[in-house]
Amino acid sequence: MKRNTLLVVVGLLVAALFVLLQVLFTVREGEVAVVTTFGKPQRALTEAGLYRRWPWPIQRVYTFDNRTQVLEGPFEETLTRDGKNILVALYAGWRIAAPIPFLERVGAADQAARNLDGLLRNYKNAVLGQYEFASLVNVDPAAIRFETIEQQIHDAVAPEAAERYGITLQYVGIRKIGLPEAITEKVFQRMRAERNQLAERYRSEGEGEAIKIRAQAESERDQILAKAEAAAKRIRAEGDAQAAQHYRAFAENPEQIGRAHV
Repeated sequence: MKRNTLLVVVGLLVAALFVLLQVLFTVREGEVAVVTTFGKPQRALTEAGLYRRWPWPIQRVYTFDNRTQVLEGPFEETLTRDGKNILVALYAGWRIAAPIPFLERVGAADQAARNLDGLLRNYKNAVLGQYEFASLVNVDPAAIRFETIEQQIHDAVAPEAAERYGITLQYVGIRKIGLPEAITEKVFQRMRAERNQLAERYRSEGEGEAIKIRAQAESERDQILAKAEAAAKRIRAEGDAQAAQHYRAFAENPEQIGRAHV
């Protein structure tokens, strides 16, 4: 008898739990939910907590991850204003802003990512078409316009993404940039030509400087030799003058000079 009573109690508890699971549900932190009645969205839930509903098939609950989702766009070719091909890949962060429009027009996060990627690619090409190649690839950091380009793409995409898909575009950035192979080879050729011209100019300047130094050294050498030769001539002249005086004195009084030596 007791065993039968226990089985009945357990059965009632299981039934009560089943009923509760049909009429109660939770929205976790970082989630949003939409409750539909006979397939039509009725209310959006954006706060975590425990909520009531009518059991299926009257009502159904759709939950979505509302944390920031990161999208990495493809590495693809586009044109700059001056007609140069360049490879650019974007990244973006987004989250659900309006759960009901999101459910009605998108329905899933992966589809939202695909839709957003299409918008980003369209506006990326439009924005980059307003800038010249030097705004993306330049040896002068002050000439790079990455932040301006990223902000323009964000400002163009965000309103349309919110209106069409119920999502908030939080940020957009340039993930990767590169050059097509043909353009890269042309750039390398131009760089090599510029370096060769620079090297030739340095060689010419070096040869000119060497000629100047040699000429200056030869001039200084000639000046030193001329001064030395003039000094030698002066010394010889002074020696000859002194010798002449001695010869003259000897000629005038040879006997006195002879006794002086004795």
